[in-house]
Amino acid sequence: MTTYQIYELSARAVMSYAAEQDGVYTFALNRSATEHCRVPGARHEQDSCAMFHQLMYQLHGKGWRERGEEKVTALSDVLFYMDFAGIFDRRGTGRTQQARREKARDMFRPEGITLDFGSGPHRYVAFERSASMSRQSRLSFIRAELYEPMRQRIMLNMELGRCQLSKLYAYNGLMFSSGTRVDGIRIDKKHRVIVIDNPTKRVERASVITLREGREPGTFYRADTLEDLDITCFDGVGLISKEYAEVVDKACCGIHTHTSFQIRMPYIKGMLHQVDFKDFLKRSGTQTIVDIWGKAHPVRSVDIILTRSQFKAYGWLRENNMT
Repeated sequence: MTTYQIYELSARAVMSYAAEQDGVYTFALNRSATEHCRVPGARHEQDSCAMFHQLMYQLHGKGWRERGEEKVTALSDVLFYMDFAGIFDRRGTGRTQQARREKARDMFRPEGITLDFGSGPHRYVAFERSASMSRQSRLSFIRAELYEPMRQRIMLNMELGRCQLSKLYAYNGLMFSSGTRVDGIRIDKKHRVIVIDNPTKRVERASVITLREGREPGTFYRADTLEDLDITCFDGVGLISKEYAEVVDKACCGIHTHTSFQIRMPYIKGMLHQVDFKDFLKRSGTQTIVDIWGKAHPVRSVDIILTRSQFKAYGWLRENNMT
């Protein structure tokens, strides 16, 4: 797997170079200062992911291709990770901790921060982060001129109105999931990948435990109830045909030994399990499968059946009149 040179910087170290004027902190670090802000002992390399692929396409055009497995590709002056560990700890109430939070706040201003990784000073702005990066208090920063074109790429040119920001950040962060890219499998062939709705099951008188607010402010009590619930079946799970599983597996590792695949595609995550659904549906007399947009697909041409729970952009695409 190709790796990418991505520096990891300490937010505390960057803050030590902050300049304050009229209550606003600015950050403009020269090459020497930027080097001093690298996290000691960090690997400063990241495994391949969809985000880095799209970034390389943006920089070098559609003709760019990933090279040999041992190749380290430099993205060090384009994108970096900032370590904010301990900065936003609410338990810290001292002046030093408060000053750090104020400086960190100003790192997120539209002006961003200016750093020099060796190719001259560039302005960087806060970008996306994966779930694991969130747990580790890390956030990516990207060169300011690349922010908008990369945002359009990962959001499929959608313009979102009101939405749940935590979900948007989580879905965009899927682009940072490490993995092995599989090319040359014609995944965009017509009818090959379809999305169907998740079936639901009604569960009656299910035992539900909730925490409810009491009469006094700040008090809560446990409530045990029996409720009728609609349960989503096959949450995050889809199917891949026997034939196409062999194609994917051979392209990925040379032989067909796996029957389950953890996948990432734009706004898509989850598991695919190999099932010979073409034979099953043929035996039952089913000729077509209707997707969530009401379009019929011939069974013989379908190779991946995704469930709606795997496809995170369904509602947003409808809002943008996209399919």
